[in-house]
Amino acid sequence: MSSLLEKIEQSAATRLALPENRKPSEELGRFKTFLKVETHRLKILHRGGGSGREVCRARTAIFDVLLRYILDGAKKSIPETEKIPEFALVALGGFGRMELNPCSDIDVMFLHDGGMVSRGKPVPSLTALNEAMLYTLWDIGVKVGHSVRSIDECVKLANQDMQSKTSMIEARLIAGSQSLFEQFQKTIIARCVSGHEDEYVQERLQDQAARRAKFGNSPLLQEPNIKNGCGGLRDFQNLIWMTFFKYQTRSLKELEQKEMISPAERKQLEAAYDFLLRTRNDLHYHVGRPVDVLTKS
Repeated sequence: MSSLLEKIEQSAATRLALPENRKPSEELGRFKTFLKVETHRLKILHRGGGSGREVCRARTAIFDVLLRYILDGAKKSIPETEKIPEFALVALGGFGRMELNPCSDIDVMFLHDGGMVSRGKPVPSLTALNEAMLYTLWDIGVKVGHSVRSIDECVKLANQDMQSKTSMIEARLIAGSQSLFEQFQKTIIARCVSGHEDEYVQERLQDQAARRAKFGNSPLLQEPNIKNGCGGLRDFQNLIWMTFFKYQTRSLKELEQKEMISPAERKQLEAAYDFLLRTRNDLHYHVGRPVDVLTKS
């Protein structure tokens, strides 16, 4: 896996470095070529038997490095007279988990310390960075969910919406201020996790019941939904999210270390989850769009 990530980094260094005084919007061809080449590399890896996690993590790495080069180019195009306040570009959801399937969208957030907004409106440097990155991604055909928030706004949203809270506990820094991101993580734990454990677990169980009612309450359906169905990807993720709230663990390995599952159970769960990820990868490649249902036809 490390050699694959190194190849992605080397490809990016060769293809994505912008010429002097060129904006990302003026170099769309190089970004498209990079995505085309690396997407083909991953498809070959999958066809050759690559694991579900391996392919998903590599696709995550592709977008990580792409975003960093676009953001770096955007920053260089901002006049020196316009100060760029402290910010962090953060990956959320599946992107944050490093589990991007071949046709999955990416979800990012511009996290700021409050100094990037003046009188309720973004300062010019924030607007320029945000638009340069988003317009470039849209122009090269990338579907992206995006937001601009302060830490306090993140806390407010997380405590209003369980899905947003889940996304934020999986947040991952892509570029920008490490200290700001660490402050965000500590604040989310202190104000959105601590004291909310039972409430969150109950909401997760309700979400599971709703999914079972909609997608079927059996793992033996002829046309299962491998993401939301019984025994699917979301059930595994629910396990990880709920144990994080209850026991501050983030992985099966940590659950094993706490002797809450056995080594054999950990291996079985990891193998099953990887199989589901690989199956979803294959569906995306076969159909050419996001799809979760294994149909008979």
